[in-house]
Amino acid sequence: MAMKEKNKSTDKDDNLFATLYILKRAMDDWGSRNIANWGYENFNITYMPFFMNIGNEGVSNNEIAEKMRVTKQAASRIVRELEASGLVRGEKSDSDGRSVKLYLTEEGHKFQEIAKNEAKILRKEYVKVIGRERYETAVDVLKELIAFHENLLK
Repeated sequence: MAMKEKNKSTDKDDNLFATLYILKRAMDDWGSRNIANWGYENFNITYMPFFMNIGNEGVSNNEIAEKMRVTKQAASRIVRELEASGLVRGEKSDSDGRSVKLYLTEEGHKFQEIAKNEAKILRKEYVKVIGRERYETAVDVLKELIAFHENLLK
């Protein structure tokens, strides 16, 4: 009887969907609190992965959509919001007049540097909590699961 009860508890506790959702919410909450402290309280934390993919060499909407695995329309909507924030600017591509390349503004560069530094601090905190090896294993496992799902789509 004790074995069955334990399995029931384990099934409930091992709900991957809930676990990933709660982790994402916890990270979003952490990000929102910190972003407000950095003076960017109007920045939407859900845009952070898109924002962090805009480097010094610029990136197109299509490249962001592909990298973030969203539709071009979804990427365009987020990019418009980032441009409205003043952290990102778009420039027409010299090679393709229909394409726009996105670049960080001066303020965008400042914000991205702060975000990178804070992410390093968070990583150090994670390593303190679970150890370097377990942290690296967790990241590797998540990447393998992503690759698994990407292969399902092929």
